[in-house]
Amino acid sequence: MNLKQVTNVYFSPTGNTKTVVELIARRISDKVGAVDLTDAGKRPDYHFTEDEAVVVGVPVYGGRVPKTAAERLKKLHGRHTPAVLVITYGNRAYDDSLLELKSILVQQGFRPAAAVAAPAEHNIIRSIAAGRPDAEDRKRLRQIGGALKKMFGAMKSSYQVRRLQVPGKEPFREFQGVPLKIKVGSSCSNCKTCIRKCPVQAISRTDPKVTDTQRCIVCMRCVKECPSQARKINKLVLLAVGQRLKMACAERKKPELFLIGKRGGAS
Repeated sequence: MNLKQVTNVYFSPTGNTKTVVELIARRISDKVGAVDLTDAGKRPDYHFTEDEAVVVGVPVYGGRVPKTAAERLKKLHGRHTPAVLVITYGNRAYDDSLLELKSILVQQGFRPAAAVAAPAEHNIIRSIAAGRPDAEDRKRLRQIGGALKKMFGAMKSSYQVRRLQVPGKEPFREFQGVPLKIKVGSSCSNCKTCIRKCPVQAISRTDPKVTDTQRCIVCMRCVKECPSQARKINKLVLLAVGQRLKMACAERKKPELFLIGKRGGAS
C-alpha cells in the first residue's frame, strides 16, 4: 500500500503522547502531517481518505480515553482510512482505553490496523515512570514503527484491514475524575501562560489564581508550562497518592504492539 501521507493526531497536555506518536509515525513514512487536539478553541473538521493513514494518540485517565479527547476526536472523519491507535499510561494499567479509542475511530469511519500501549511518565506523580519514554522505550517505539511500515507495505489497499483485537471490555469502566486540586502560589507572575495553555479553559481569563475545579481535568499542563513553578498540588497529597500507586506501578512495563491476528512486540 502506497500511503500518500501519515498524519499524527494527538491530545497531549504534557507532551509525552505527542512524543510517542511521532516516534512511531516517523518510521512509517517520511510524509508526516500533524493535528494537535490539545489546545482549547474552535477547530475545523479533518477528512482523510483510504490512501492515507493516521496515528492517533491519547493519554489514559482512570483507564479511559479523556472525555475532552473523545469529544475532539469526533472532528476526524475517515473514509476507510487505516488507523494506528496509541495510548500512553503511567505504568499502572490502561484498562478499557484502547477498546474505547478503537470504538471512537470506527464510528468516525476509520479502520484500526494496529494499536500501541506505551508507558510514559505519570502526569501527576512524576516519580512514577520518571523520564519515560526513555532511550529503551524510544528504541522499541521506532522498531514498532518499522514493523508497521512493513505491514502497510504488504497491503494492497485499506480494504485488507480486518478486525483488530485489543484489550478492554464494555461497558467501559466509570471514570469519576481526579479528586486533586491545583493550587497557585505567591510566585505567580500573572504571565497568563496557564490561561493560554489550559486545554479546557478552566482558568479565569482575568485572574490565573482562579480555577474552575468542575471544568479542570487535572491534566497538569498548566503545572508543567508555568515558568514560575507557581502551580502545584499539595506535596502531602501527592505523597499519599504516590504511596497508593507505588506497588501497582513498581514493575517496569514495556510498549506493546497489537496487530491484526496477533499480539506482541515488534521484531
